[in-house]
Amino acid sequence: MNQRIYQLISFLLNYPTEEMIDILPEIEMEVEGQSNSQIKGNIKQFIQQSKEMSLDDWIMHYIEHFDFGKLTNLYVTYLKLGEQRERGLELLKLKKYYEAHGFEVTDKELPDYLPVILEFAANVPVEVSNELLAMHHQAIGEIHGKLVENNSYYRLLFEALFLCMEENGVTAAALDEA
Repeated sequence: MNQRIYQLISFLLNYPTEEMIDILPEIEMEVEGQSNSQIKGNIKQFIQQSKEMSLDDWIMHYIEHFDFGKLTNLYVTYLKLGEQRERGLELLKLKKYYEAHGFEVTDKELPDYLPVILEFAANVPVEVSNELLAMHHQAIGEIHGKLVENNSYYRLLFEALFLCMEENGVTAAALDEA
């Protein structure tokens, strides 16, 4: 079930559109089947807050937190490496990692874009998704911290994501042992 939650969070982290608004009721119904009440509650609360905004306000919130914020953009290698040459190597490694597991990456989005990572995590065995999410756990945590600091309701999706990761075995303790 957590693999499906990765898919839903990936979708909800994309740029808001009319189509996304139209699909929110379906996502709410899907989340109802989630056994973890915290994950369910966070996603439902995110959806509710999204529905209470106009599309323009939702877009502005998204842009403010992800398009203009260097500290809160959704590219997990950017926080650590910025535009340095090493980032290109990390992106290439990530693309090769996806390909090694049968996941084709398009040129539409960089491979370190969190919704792409979550899409991948939703479609591979838990062990593989855990390995990838563990690699980027710190960066995802930094994005979450900035969203909390800026009082963005997108923090709810990150909290649900961390709960899913923890249920699947990606925890701070497990990372320390690695």
